[in-house]
Amino acid sequence: MSENSPFNRSGLTRRSPPSTPTPQPGPPGPALANMQQEEEPPKVFPTSDIQTWLKKIELNLQDVCATSAEGKLNSDQKIRINNLCRTVTHYASQMAVEYQALKQHAIQAYQSRQAHQEKIDLAQRFKELKESIEESSRSVSGSVSFADALKKNGSRYVQPSNISSVAIYPVDKLKSSEETKSLVQKIIRPDEMKLHVRGLRKIRNGGVVISTDSREDVIKLKQSAQLTTSGLTVDEPQKRKPRIVVIGVPTDMQEPEVLKCIYQQNLADKLQGWSLEKFMASIKLSHKSGKKGAETCNYIIEVSGVIRKALITNDRVFVNWSSCPVRDFTLVTRCFKCQFYGHAAKTCKMESNVCGHCGEAGHSFKECTKKDKAPKCATCFHYKKPCDHETGDAECPARQMAEKRYINSIDYEGA
Repeated sequence: MSENSPFNRSGLTRRSPPSTPTPQPGPPGPALANMQQEEEPPKVFPTSDIQTWLKKIELNLQDVCATSAEGKLNSDQKIRINNLCRTVTHYASQMAVEYQALKQHAIQAYQSRQAHQEKIDLAQRFKELKESIEESSRSVSGSVSFADALKKNGSRYVQPSNISSVAIYPVDKLKSSEETKSLVQKIIRPDEMKLHVRGLRKIRNGGVVISTDSREDVIKLKQSAQLTTSGLTVDEPQKRKPRIVVIGVPTDMQEPEVLKCIYQQNLADKLQGWSLEKFMASIKLSHKSGKKGAETCNYIIEVSGVIRKALITNDRVFVNWSSCPVRDFTLVTRCFKCQFYGHAAKTCKMESNVCGHCGEAGHSFKECTKKDKAPKCATCFHYKKPCDHETGDAECPARQMAEKRYINSIDYEGA
């Protein structure tokens, strides 16, 4: 098409503002630590796309003029068609200019909203920190420094307690956990052995676990002749590897590419003596989470204690062009059949369902006829504890106990 053509209006779009890259959503603020999804940025179209659309309009209008010139039209009709086509092209160009201006306002408004949300999150953190310091000051005699309060209450990372455990199993595989528990309580005298026992609970395969305050208590139990001569085996439970969650990983990246980026962009210069091959052998993708069809997802990764510490202390992980928050992943599994923690419904050995709403056995949540009444926590209801909250609630004592037990079963210091 000639530059002098009456339909060569592409030049009009050069007056529009330059294309601005779409801003990626910033990292979640501290108040969004529970992985709440952020507001989506405004959807905009680049200037190149608009110019392409205008070009297509111009070509179609040119075809209209060419077709009219071939027909039996008089000169006035041809001139009128040409003028109408020029007018359409002009208005389309003006719409492109107005859209570009509106796009700039939308992006600025989105960025201002994000900055305002970050300020709100920061203010909330200071408020929570102030309350924790005041509470510490009331409960502890003497002065409490700001740094001490921050260390105690301000950390978002998992801090496992210094509890050690020992597992005791019967040599006779037919014995139950209840029988093993009774036998252990008859043999072991905590007062005579000066043990600081935190708890005694039953586990699978007829065993029990004794939790103690220190490693020394575990050694005393392992060296106990009474246990070994009574048909029992004593061993320390093997701890599992830590799991971390990397939030906001682009879904168009393949798993090997993501793991390679985690090493090269975050750990290659920090882990002395760690090659890419050694790193890949020490890391494993547990699963992914997130909305189906979304542009990003979350990677839940099983790592060694060394890698976990190197990644978690930086607060975020860089993956290609993305900056992804990273957190400890301590979510415990809850069975939706029996409502207990530590296993899934597909491996549940309970014969009947337990309702997650009313807490009663014999029916599922879908079959419950008491949905118009206040919910009861099925787990706490089973143990005859206060249950005036929903099953699986974040503040549920049973859930918190399960999470604490899960955290203490992880080797955060292992290589």
